[in-house]
Amino acid sequence: MRRGVVFALTMLVACGPPPADSDCDGMCQPAGPEFPGVGECMAGVCTPTYAECSAKSEISTCAEACEAHGTSCVANGCGGYTYRLYYDIGLCEDADLTGLEIERECDEPIDWQVNEAVKCCCEQ
Repeated sequence: MRRGVVFALTMLVACGPPPADSDCDGMCQPAGPEFPGVGECMAGVCTPTYAECSAKSEISTCAEACEAHGTSCVANGCGGYTYRLYYDIGLCEDADLTGLEIERECDEPIDWQVNEAVKCCCEQ
């Protein structure tokens, strides 16, 4: 009789939902060790991450920047920040530099100050 109980439990497990894909099939774009949780796979879903660099002459908001990259902006979705500012595009493209992190809404104008490049927080 015990054998039937074990078989029944095995069938219940086999009929459950498939386990979450813990690595998201390598599709996520992590922002790097300086930004834990940003762009990583969590519960089978990629978290928001910083998009490629955008120049001041090309966009005025992060909503525009993310749209240009084919995605949507996530306000304060990358470790609590919406974007990172850089003095110029060369510094922005340097993976070792973190930039100045800013909290804002996606449709607010980017507060460029003296900076010329930005990485916005976008959905993956």
